Amino acid sequence: MSLDDVFDRIDRHLDESLATLADFCRIPSISAEKRAQPEAAAFLRGLLGRIGVEAREYPTDGGPAVVFGELRAGSDRPTILFYNHYDVQPVDPLDEWKTDPFSPVMRDGKLYARGSGDTKGNVVAQVAAIQAFLETRGRIPCNVKFVVEGEEEVGSPHFRSFVEGNRGILRADGATIEGGEHTMHGVPKVEFGCKGTLYVELTARTASVDQHSMWAPILPNAPWRLIHALDTMRDARGKVLIPGWTKDAIRPTKEMIAYLRKAEFREKDLLKAWGIKGPLVKKSGAALLQHAMFSPTCTICGFKSGYQGPGTKTVNPAVASAKIDFRVLPGMKTSKQLAILKRHLKAKGFGDIDVHFHDALEASATPYDARIAKAAIASAKDVYHRPPAVWPWSLGASATGFFNEIVGVPSISGPGVSYEASGYHAPNEHIRIEDFRRGTKYFAALMEKF
Repeated sequence: MSLDDVFDRIDRHLDESLATLADFCRIPSISAEKRAQPEAAAFLRGLLGRIGVEAREYPTDGGPAVVFGELRAGSDRPTILFYNHYDVQPVDPLDEWKTDPFSPVMRDGKLYARGSGDTKGNVVAQVAAIQAFLETRGRIPCNVKFVVEGEEEVGSPHFRSFVEGNRGILRADGATIEGGEHTMHGVPKVEFGCKGTLYVELTARTASVDQHSMWAPILPNAPWRLIHALDTMRDARGKVLIPGWTKDAIRPTKEMIAYLRKAEFREKDLLKAWGIKGPLVKKSGAALLQHAMFSPTCTICGFKSGYQGPGTKTVNPAVASAKIDFRVLPGMKTSKQLAILKRHLKAKGFGDIDVHFHDALEASATPYDARIAKAAIASAKDVYHRPPAVWPWSLGASATGFFNEIVGVPSISGPGVSYEASGYHAPNEHIRIEDFRRGTKYFAALMEKF
């Protein structure tokens, strides 16, 4: 069945949808700072109410509420679940934003605002797609469930208990996780899983107090000790050096490699957008994408020690700490990786380094022949008039594991409203208006195909 009438409604109401997104993005729902999460949940309930969903807030023990709602098409129709999150990342460094992160601005065919791409834009697009069906046809083609949490950006510490306690209402025939993205050139991407993340803080303490730096020839230095410990974990090209780190990782299959070779990965434009001259490894195109896909990471996200004020202070610091983000591959479990990390540091003579666990999200992958996977590929072809780039999983981490492993719902990410250089987690986050338009149409096509 043609979706021309549905697509036309999406086009005619594009400005209205973008205005709704702008209103949503004005809410500074930064989970790391526990800001405005109740306000964002209330806005979301109102947004879902526009399409006839009586959304309910499910409280969590010590965390923000999870918003859940359902719209039925009929008992004979399949059910798709849309997962999103209403929280956003902190905005620092604020002085690198060209405009206020919570005062949305339209400029050069783009909408700039924190949360526009990650991931308030996707739930607004999904609602717009449903509105188009209701207005043109009076009903939606499949049952839809919305589940939206408020802590994804800090590792979803309370979402697991919600999922485990509400398996019944979360059951579906397939799920989408957030929205996925487009390439720099507008090619749609579908991802059939995600990497996981293990976030820890390493702290070295070499004395009870700081000392004058004149004693440095005979006294230990905390930042140098921590640097030496970190140097045993990763080499200059990004390779994780911890023995046995990827023992449990899923290995690339011929099908995965075949799809990635067709993905038309063009790193030059992406690197230019980031202001980077070249990648860490001497690879390009499909080979570089495969390297990124099947490599774990060990990233220093922050380093703190000693004097940071104006001028100088000659000090030998007693304490140094670093926040580390490990991206792990499907098959690797974060609890086991944490134990491997601690054993490694001890074996290398750094058993005194304190390893503080912050949070984790498990990696997971959905088979290519799952119903939701097939529908995602077909829908992208219909909307974009070309095959999508198919990735076995996202380079980022999200909630795929909660649904795949706990509820048993095959989960994927399709081409949502963002693109590779949207700048989520960074200053000047934005989406391209054309990606939002086509992403909304993709969600409509996905519901129809499913």
